[in-house]
Amino acid sequence: MAKRRFKEVFISSADPFERGFQHGSQVRDLVLRICEGYKKSFARKGFTWDEAQMLALKYVPGLDAQMPDLMQEARGIAAGADVSLGVVMVLNSRYELLKLKKSADAHHVAPAEASDAECTCFALLPEATADGHALSGQNWDKDKFVEDDLYVLHIDEKNGTRIVGLSEPAQLIRNGMNTHGLSLNCSTLLSVLDGPGLAAPTNFVRRRLLSCRSFEEATRLVREFHPDIALNYLIASKDGEAIVFETTPRENFFIEPTRGVLTKANDMVCDPTLDRFIPASKGHHRHFRAQRLNELFKKRRGHIDIGYVQECLRDHYGDTESVCNHCEAEGLKTIASMIYDLTEGRVLMAWGNPCENEYEEYIL
Repeated sequence: MAKRRFKEVFISSADPFERGFQHGSQVRDLVLRICEGYKKSFARKGFTWDEAQMLALKYVPGLDAQMPDLMQEARGIAAGADVSLGVVMVLNSRYELLKLKKSADAHHVAPAEASDAECTCFALLPEATADGHALSGQNWDKDKFVEDDLYVLHIDEKNGTRIVGLSEPAQLIRNGMNTHGLSLNCSTLLSVLDGPGLAAPTNFVRRRLLSCRSFEEATRLVREFHPDIALNYLIASKDGEAIVFETTPRENFFIEPTRGVLTKANDMVCDPTLDRFIPASKGHHRHFRAQRLNELFKKRRGHIDIGYVQECLRDHYGDTESVCNHCEAEGLKTIASMIYDLTEGRVLMAWGNPCENEYEEYIL
């Protein structure tokens, strides 16, 4: 297997704008390149790049009121990358905006597509692992054009909180872990209630979650959040706690581990009537990957080590529905795989499909 280490971006400051400026200045070329890919994504939904930026900028007044520090960080990224704030906002709200489709007179919810079935997440509590460590992570499935521009983001807020995680260019963060023993992994979830609105985009929520100092603080934040577009948030702690929130515009449901194992893909488990994905009859059984991962972990419960987790994340059972996803022809593949050891404060990440690349270690 190949060894391909991610680019690492280090930002360190108590000042949010300065953190953002450091971030943006290190990824300027990547920002410009990934915008070309997202221009095509928005065009498929009927939006010009200017229209996408106008939509994204509508979030700014609310974020200035709710998360002023993170908006300052976003402004710093724009200044450092020498791009407009609209570009940075599009890249940080692409999850929400790409779930909409332009019509003649309004923006309405788009039908779900194969490429909407993104990511398989997991948490393994100390009772399930061989060495008593708490582990979490995911396979991140997305468009191929995103893969080449991913990087590991190290954030030091200079207040006792350090974060390490994976990011797309100019994004506040996608997933990660912090010095307080918390990790966050997410996967797509779409409900029939999804629609346009001005709730905080998930990238801002993710960044705020990874600044939390306790499991209780993080879970309270999600319980009180009211999204416009559904999403799965899997939060885990080094203290042996984990939970998945299926957040929807109506209610934020939750799922807890069973005997130390928790897995989640893209189906709506708590209230299937709200699910907005393509019917399973069309071949996209997006629930299958979480079930498969759960079964693999159950076989070794109490004896799971890092090597076995890697083996599971490289699993190809189910062909196009496999945990290690190779559906590039349908606009979707595994672009990164990560394992967070919350007990030791280290992360193992593999570029692209983990069956083709070695896991490399990154330290918090």
